[in-house]
Amino acid sequence: MSASVVNPPAAASLLVIPSPVIWAYFAFGSVFAIGLITIFLRGDWPKARGLDKLILLGPLFYAASLAAFGTEHFTVTQDVASLVPKWIPWHFFWAYFVGSCFIAATLSLATKTQARLSASLLALTFFLFVVLMDIPAWAHEPGNRFALALVLRELSFSGGALALAASLTGAWRDRGTHILATIARYFIAIPVLFYSFEQLLHASRVPGIPLELVTPHWLFGHAIWTYLAAVVYAVAGIPLLIGKKTREAATLIGLAVFFVVLVVYVPIGIVERASLTGFNYLGDTLMYCGAVLMLAGAMPPGAQPPESTP
Repeated sequence: MSASVVNPPAAASLLVIPSPVIWAYFAFGSVFAIGLITIFLRGDWPKARGLDKLILLGPLFYAASLAAFGTEHFTVTQDVASLVPKWIPWHFFWAYFVGSCFIAATLSLATKTQARLSASLLALTFFLFVVLMDIPAWAHEPGNRFALALVLRELSFSGGALALAASLTGAWRDRGTHILATIARYFIAIPVLFYSFEQLLHASRVPGIPLELVTPHWLFGHAIWTYLAAVVYAVAGIPLLIGKKTREAATLIGLAVFFVVLVVYVPIGIVERASLTGFNYLGDTLMYCGAVLMLAGAMPPGAQPPESTP
C-alpha cells in the first residue's frame, strides 16, 4: 500500500540537493544559531520590548544571509569571479578573499566580537561594489530598471552595515545619533522609495526588492504582496527620507519585508530547494530586511533625530 502512495522519483528528489545549496543553508543556519545563542546569553532578548525584538534580529538576518553568500565564493567560484571587473587582476583571488572576509565578518556580527570594525568594513565593501561593479553595469544599460534595482540593493546593504557601525560608536551611545547613521538613512530611504514606485508599476514581480523573478502563479495572494510592500514603502519611506519618526518608519519597512519573506520567499525557497536561485532570492531579501532593521536600531527612539554629530 505504501508503495502505491509514495512517488519514488519525487522522494528521491528531496535528497538530491547540490552541495553548493547544502553549504549555503549550512552556513546560514550555523551563523543564525550562533547569533541567537549570543543574544540570549547576553540577556538582550528579555530587555527588548515589542518590535524592538525584531530590530534585535536585524544584524542576525544580515549576517546569516551574508554567511551563505560567502560560501558561494568557494562553491561556485567561477560564477563569482566572472563578476569582478575585467580591469581588476586576479579574479579568483578576489572571489576567495571576499568570501573569506564575508564569513569572518558574519561570525563577528553574530558573536558581537569587534562588530563595529566588521560592520564598517562591510559598509565599505558594498559601497565599493556599487562604485566598481553595479554603477558601471547600469551605465551600459541605463534603461534597465533591474540593473538600477541592483545598484540600490547593494547601496542598502552598505547603508545597513554603516548604520550598525554608527550605533556602536561612543558618540551614538552618548547622544543617540551619528553622522554615519544619517548617511545610512539616505542610503536606504532612497532605494525604498524607488522600490515602492517600481512595485506599484510592476506588481507581477516578486515583492521586497523588485528584481526579474515573476511571482509564481501557485503562490497564494500573488500580486497583493507586491502592492502591499509598495504601499508600506511609500508610507514609511517619505518620513524616513525627510527625517521624521525615522525609527518607527524603518521598523515598519523592516516588518513589511520580513512579512513578505515569510509569505513569499520561504515558499519559493522550499519549492526551489534544490536550486541556489531559490535560496538567493530568500537570502537577498532577508539580508535587505536585516539592513533596514539595523538602520532602525541606529535611529533615536520616539523622537525626531537630533542634529548629527561626527
